Amino acid sequence: MQKTTVLIVGADQAVEAKLKGALQSMAQVVASAVRPEQVADEYRRVNPGVVMVAVSAQTPHNFGYIYNVTAAGGVVVVVSPTKDSDLILRAMRSGAREFVIDSDPDEIQMAVRAQAANQASHEDGSVITVFPAKGGVGSTMIATNLAGALQRKGMRVCLVDLDMHLGDVVSFMDIAGNYSISDLLSNLARLDRDLLETSITKHSSGVAVLAQAGRMEESEHIAPADIGKLLGILRKHYDRVIVDGVRGFDEMALAALDASQALLMVLTQDVPAVRNAQRCLELFGRLGYDQQKVKLILNRYQKASKITLEVISDTLKVPVAHTIANDFVSIIDAINRGVLLVEAAPRAKLTQDISDLVSIVGGEAVTEKAPPKGFLRGLLSRRVADGTT
Repeated sequence: MQKTTVLIVGADQAVEAKLKGALQSMAQVVASAVRPEQVADEYRRVNPGVVMVAVSAQTPHNFGYIYNVTAAGGVVVVVSPTKDSDLILRAMRSGAREFVIDSDPDEIQMAVRAQAANQASHEDGSVITVFPAKGGVGSTMIATNLAGALQRKGMRVCLVDLDMHLGDVVSFMDIAGNYSISDLLSNLARLDRDLLETSITKHSSGVAVLAQAGRMEESEHIAPADIGKLLGILRKHYDRVIVDGVRGFDEMALAALDASQALLMVLTQDVPAVRNAQRCLELFGRLGYDQQKVKLILNRYQKASKITLEVISDTLKVPVAHTIANDFVSIIDAINRGVLLVEAAPRAKLTQDISDLVSIVGGEAVTEKAPPKGFLRGLLSRRVADGTT
């Protein structure tokens, strides 16, 4: 059986020796002297099953390790010389899973075994970005109704609108969206399922909806790296995270695209949409995205169009994964009523097409290669580093 890799950070030589002594027979132990602001990169380099963070009343800065590791998707076990109630509370609020005494080898071993077992049995959800090849192709309609269709399949779904200024999701679903992306980002350190359930707006369909619904200027303080962290955390609490509002290839868009396990690129049967889709596909390839990550969704499909499925597939060298019927009347009725298509037009071909789209995104998440650095990212004034700007 393969040993769990344990990364130790924040420990002095004495504590490090205790932990290595307790774990040497059951784990591969890696001790690191990185600072809290460097630990996310170290976590991704080592790829441990568990990260052990040493804290005490004399090392308050070490709580930064906990926050940054959990934001990167890691599991933290805190070790301390004493079980001080204030330290325990702060550690748990920062995202730690367990708190143990550094002098108790049995407790250390049990904590690592338990968290390693939880990791082995837990599968994160997936982030699915609905990306328009050009403006006005209906990506928000697809995102909102896909979220509802997934929810009806029994999944826990969160719909995120990343258009920070003029997003349409809250209007399409007729909800207030009182808790914004800015609000959630300000509480990342203590974010858990209970906070998500009580804070994020729920649509009548059961879909959790997160948007930047407050004042437009609030979004100026949101960094691209924050978006990557946010989506990484959300996929730990939801089976599917559907992202709308990604436009173009600025830093915010790149952060969302990098964090996505699947991209549904929406296009229509017109020359500008097909040309833009071709350019986007070429760019996705240069960014290192696996071909299986990107699916072409043809919206407002009309069989009689001169720009046929065959023409599109031949031009783009990629098959169209799914078509969605053209039904302007049903869409406008649903939008104006603030309901999903399943309620506004339950028997419409359009509604069935959206439901059938679930099969494309409802299975296993796509395993992707890490995108290479350079190219477009090098042209930007700031690169979105994982956990940093």
